[in-house]
Amino acid sequence: MTFDRYLLRSFIHTFGVCFVATFGLVIVIDLLENLDEFLKGNGDRGTAALLKSIAECYTYQSIFFLDRAGPALTIISLMVLLVLLQRSGELHPLLAAGIPMYRVLAPLILATSGVFFLLALNQEFVVPRIAHAAFETRGGGDATRNDVESFTDHSTGISINGDAIRLSTRTIDKATFFLPSPRLANDITILEAPTATFFPASGSRPAGWLLRDVSPAPADLRARLTDAGREAVYFFSKKESNLFVASSVTADQLCQRSSSYSFLSTSELLQRIRCPAFGLVSVHRLVLHLHARLAQPLLNIIAIFIVVPLMIRRESPGIVADSALCGFVLASLFAVVQGSQMLGMNQFVPADLAAWIPVVIGGSVSAWLSGVIRT
Repeated sequence: MTFDRYLLRSFIHTFGVCFVATFGLVIVIDLLENLDEFLKGNGDRGTAALLKSIAECYTYQSIFFLDRAGPALTIISLMVLLVLLQRSGELHPLLAAGIPMYRVLAPLILATSGVFFLLALNQEFVVPRIAHAAFETRGGGDATRNDVESFTDHSTGISINGDAIRLSTRTIDKATFFLPSPRLANDITILEAPTATFFPASGSRPAGWLLRDVSPAPADLRARLTDAGREAVYFFSKKESNLFVASSVTADQLCQRSSSYSFLSTSELLQRIRCPAFGLVSVHRLVLHLHARLAQPLLNIIAIFIVVPLMIRRESPGIVADSALCGFVLASLFAVVQGSQMLGMNQFVPADLAAWIPVVIGGSVSAWLSGVIRT
């Protein structure tokens, strides 16, 4: 038990050093490139406010960095610790006592698995809550303004555009909504509003956008709408200049669509896959990402059982050669993952098969390597 605690402390220390070293390097490079933005956003508020803005920004970025680089840092920490244990000769007395190698290294295997579990929790519960911070510019102030990527709701045909979007408040500045003809209006109708704010579905009210001070005036708009249009556009009796447009298109879908879905939780991904607002290409991409996310924990565990036997081989030519071979095998597995993703993205193979091919290959390799570990 004493040696088990020693291994756990050593792993935590090694992982902490790897994280601080790599993320510290990211901070230095990013800060050198974006210091002007911090200074511009800070204005005349002083040094304390500037330091607070920098600390707040990189606190959010550390969570995103851990989500992206956490698995790689965990495997690197495991490899480094195994190298240190072999250089110091701490494993030989335990092996001489007849203790199996996998039992000796059980605390490390459990610790790395625990880190992967915490990373999964971070991905499911923490990252989705702060996802808007991933698109903010440095320096605060008007940091949440991003360019709008026009999107057409496939369920209603409504096209949504605007000047800029604020993800933290889910608001479009200078919003423009195009109502198709003859589906929703007798002729093509353009709704313009200074702001449009997204509200999720609640009770009997559908999800949609609240347009304030809209033009044309709602009184003129009523005459243009078809029966289907009246079901998609809701008017307010007390505030005639506002109206509500029902749509499942959320704010994050209007900004950096190619990557924004990676910040969603699994339940939100499932909801988005079932959402009728998406086309077939978008749904295929979401399904591929969902299966890849489900397969990732297994790939992480497989990586552990590839690293351990390769780093502590029965007939080892040396630590350097073991490390090089281990890195090559892991790089090959990563290449298989990326290749499968590309095949799935281009629809050469089904999305689910593309995500699980690396698990089958990696699992087979780890099972074959289990027999080469030192005993």
